[in-house]
Amino acid sequence: MTRMFLIAVAALAVLTGCAGSGEGAARIQQAPAAAPTTPQAAPTGTALLWPVTAIDQARTLQDQVDGGAQPWTLDPEEVARNYATATWGWTDPEPTSSTPGAVTLTDPQGTAALTLVQPVRAGTTGIWVVSAATRS
Repeated sequence: MTRMFLIAVAALAVLTGCAGSGEGAARIQQAPAAAPTTPQAAPTGTALLWPVTAIDQARTLQDQVDGGAQPWTLDPEEVARNYATATWGWTDPEPTSSTPGAVTLTDPQGTAALTLVQPVRAGTTGIWVVSAATRS
């Protein structure tokens, strides 16, 4: 949000003629950076199974996703689908979500219930990690 604010201020300055380097030109001060949000760690005792298995790995992955890499980790159904493909070799898993973090997969090879958590930050920008999986 801070970045968008700065872009808007700069655009306004250009449009109103306030931007410039000559004497008398109005100075645009950079808005103070927003206070960092406190990441929410996975609940105590929560296992991280895939695609990372430790909180430090989750933080590294979150940083990578924040930089534009691996956007599929922001979608719990996509994470569940990739887990089933990588772990069990399923070729056509179809996800269904009943609640956030609960995904049921159906595939010609079986059915599975997965629990996913957001170990670093909650919300649309937080990565999802499989924390439990039961296959039948």
